[in-house]
Amino acid sequence: MTTEENECDGLERIIDSQNSYMWNGQQGSYIVVIVYAIVCTFGAIANFVVLMAFCKNASLRTMRNRFIVNLAFSDLLLCMITAPAFLYLTANMFWPFGDLLCKTVAAVQAVNTFVSSLTLAVIALDRALLTICPVQWRLASTAPLIFFSLVWIVSALIAIPYGFAVSAVPPQFPPWNGQESRDKLVSCEIGMPRICQEDEATWNLMPVGRLSYTTIVFAIQYLLPLSALLYAYHQIGNTIRKRNRTTKPLDASRRNLLQTRKRRALLLLIVLVLTYAIAWFPMNLYNLLSGLEIITFNQYQYVFCHLIGISSTCVNPITYALVNENFRTALHQIFSWTPCCTTTIDNNTQFTTLQFKSGTFVMIKGHTLPEEHD
Repeated sequence: MTTEENECDGLERIIDSQNSYMWNGQQGSYIVVIVYAIVCTFGAIANFVVLMAFCKNASLRTMRNRFIVNLAFSDLLLCMITAPAFLYLTANMFWPFGDLLCKTVAAVQAVNTFVSSLTLAVIALDRALLTICPVQWRLASTAPLIFFSLVWIVSALIAIPYGFAVSAVPPQFPPWNGQESRDKLVSCEIGMPRICQEDEATWNLMPVGRLSYTTIVFAIQYLLPLSALLYAYHQIGNTIRKRNRTTKPLDASRRNLLQTRKRRALLLLIVLVLTYAIAWFPMNLYNLLSGLEIITFNQYQYVFCHLIGISSTCVNPITYALVNENFRTALHQIFSWTPCCTTTIDNNTQFTTLQFKSGTFVMIKGHTLPEEHD
């Protein structure tokens, strides 16, 4: 083996060693990967089942339930794309897939997170408006669809600066910051290793700096859903109390039914927002403190905070099942196989009863029965 070949092999060994440097020698690294795999797999399956339930059960396919579908779809993307990409970026120092894919993955991660937080805020606003002006807002059938579109558009717009700021840049540490090593890479026909990370120089060229953007993200991603929940809870509570004082006794049963539905919807909203708030609090706080340079960034702490955050994708489907009776019915239809319909013939009345999975019954009179043979 020539001297040049030895030098080329040495460069490749350095790249391999540095690439796995972050988790080398870490006893808990394999445990983290296993836990990530379990959380992502369960979350992906659970949210896929949620989407199937809404597709199969007509009673769930309401305009406003599409907000829940939107949240489940966002959680599905988080488990299948965002979390695995995040884990790869933290487990490997170098990014071999090019600058465009680096920016795309970063933008998708940001959009994914913003869609979840904005959807929760919109659900809270929708519940409040349904309570304050139920007739007018219920008749505004296109409003949820407009909100649904705005959530994705606004999320994409907010994610644009982050997508531009993240780039696949050459490492600024030995031996890659020296001209000699760069020349050897060229002679060995080895590509310069690159790191997919935020580029401070790009942030400096933008109208919004990194610190300002981090603060804005914290407000939108964390404070907005909580503020919307508090507003909805306050408005719904006030409206229910006012109607209790003004409703006639004859309307008591109807009033109780409506209040039960509103409380159930409010309970679902509270659990979803609190789950999101508790799960993503460590991640948001860590990003804010790190951006303000109050704490020193630590890769392992960051991964742990993110793992807590994505656990919310597993809790949300369980929440739907516990709170929504129609959703439980849809789950029962998915996981319990029954024929499309069963036929029962009453010889006395000459009626044929068809019982469908949907629970409807069709009675057909005058059916000609086949002759019985001994």
